[in-house]
Amino acid sequence: MLDWLTWPATALLRAGAVVAGLIVSEDVPSFVVIQMMVATLVLAAAVTFIVYLQSLTDYWRSRWKIPPS
Repeated sequence: MLDWLTWPATALLRAGAVVAGLIVSEDVPSFVVIQMMVATLVLAAAVTFIVYLQSLTDYWRSRWKIPPS
């Protein structure tokens, strides 16, 4: 029913599991907590990138413009 909501959450938790697996072993009882914290950081980074994408695009376009001669 809420498949549109579960696949982004699953993707975030998988990314969190990959990074958390680099930090601690998956056998540690607090692995799930670390996984969720990393997933939250990944979500915050994605939202930040989306928010600043317009200003970054404008900056890149202004740098690539050739001045009129």
